[in-house]
Amino acid sequence: MRYFIAIVCVFQTLFLSAQQEQFPFRKDSVLTFSQPDSLSLEESYANINAFHPKLTGAQLGIDNAQAQVKRAYGTLDPRLDAEVTAKRESDKFKQQTAQADIVVPLYWGQKVFAGWKRNLGFFDQDYTTPLTGEASVGISIPLWRNIMIDKNRSQILKAEVQPTIAENQRVEVRNELFRKSAEKYWQWVGSYKKFIINNRLLTLAQQRAEGINEQIQRGERPRIDSVENYQEIQRRLGSLIKARRNYEKNTIAFQLFLWTKDGTPTDIPNNVIPKDFPPISLLTLNQYQTDRSESIRRRPEISLNRAEKRIADVSRDFANEQWKPDINLKFAPFSDQLNDGVNRFDYKVGVDFSMPLLFRDATGQLAEAEIKQQVTDIKLFLLQREVQAEVDDAASELLANYEQFLVARNERIAAERLENAERDLFDRGESDIFRVNFRERFTAQAAEKEVDALAEYYEAVARYRWACALF
Repeated sequence: MRYFIAIVCVFQTLFLSAQQEQFPFRKDSVLTFSQPDSLSLEESYANINAFHPKLTGAQLGIDNAQAQVKRAYGTLDPRLDAEVTAKRESDKFKQQTAQADIVVPLYWGQKVFAGWKRNLGFFDQDYTTPLTGEASVGISIPLWRNIMIDKNRSQILKAEVQPTIAENQRVEVRNELFRKSAEKYWQWVGSYKKFIINNRLLTLAQQRAEGINEQIQRGERPRIDSVENYQEIQRRLGSLIKARRNYEKNTIAFQLFLWTKDGTPTDIPNNVIPKDFPPISLLTLNQYQTDRSESIRRRPEISLNRAEKRIADVSRDFANEQWKPDINLKFAPFSDQLNDGVNRFDYKVGVDFSMPLLFRDATGQLAEAEIKQQVTDIKLFLLQREVQAEVDDAASELLANYEQFLVARNERIAAERLENAERDLFDRGESDIFRVNFRERFTAQAAEKEVDALAEYYEAVARYRWACALF
């Protein structure tokens, strides 16, 4: 029986080694590294922040917002217009026109313009200029509408909000990635710890097998104990395989968040394990109250809503401006040269007036802007309530998971004491292998419950940090 069990164990070892060589995701070799490398949660955050494609896309959104700002300021770019025409009739040119104008819109609604023109052959003398042409410069000043805001300023003000929107969208994506990756990281840590626990449990049974066989040979124990121990080894080997599969599963899930500098996904090598759980620090009431009040200011969703409110305010201001009549004062001095070579200085001055009679466009614009303001106000109220509820829920989960951890830790300590006491009785011949195996399994189960409680606690920490925008 002893040789049969040994042959089976060797066969299982060779089979597992072969499987490990065939598949790169297998984690049997993790147990063979005496000094493995480790990956911390902060290191994974740095990798995500630097290389994750979603954040790269969010950064492109910021670049696009800057391009929108540049495009909006393009409405203030100087514009050059030029035209040359000639009219031929009865084998001769009857009229000739050459004109060039430059218009410079100013931020506050004024327009500066300068130009030169030469018109020959027109019957109307107001269009005709001397051969040397006529140069002019002038300014157009709004007197009522477009003083507080105009179309150009409206576009610029709305565009200037876009980088803020894009940045908050990037922060929102980053926070979500950090939260999800933290949850997967602690599941990875927990599965690794349970893998080690099950390996330790199997090692205890394997180490005990040699001593039991020697006692059987000396007649100190019945032969059935070797079968009992062999059955326990198989049971624990099955648990180890299940724990290894869970560790592989969580490794694969977590490494989805890791990328290389050139934008390709990366895999976690077998010699890299997660860092151990850090010491627990309990959430205090003062910290909770501070985080809850500050979350309204820090959450990117709130900042996004405020940016949308700013755009709605600009739309409302522009709509209100459309109720005013459009009155502009224009003044343009010009100079031309008479036929006798004497320069002459004159000027043009005027006022233009424009106003719709029904104001339906202005009414519609104002109604749309006010509705958008109301929608953003309602959305802000709901967001503030949701954020505070999320903080409360995360804090409640955090405290409950801490209490569960304390219970699980005490259960594990008690199970270890019972295991050690049972093993002492077994060594003195006052207990049997069945009771020892039962105590060891119960201790391992208690240790796994403690690991699960720790993992769930730190997952709750990640959700709390996300709810309070503490990343």
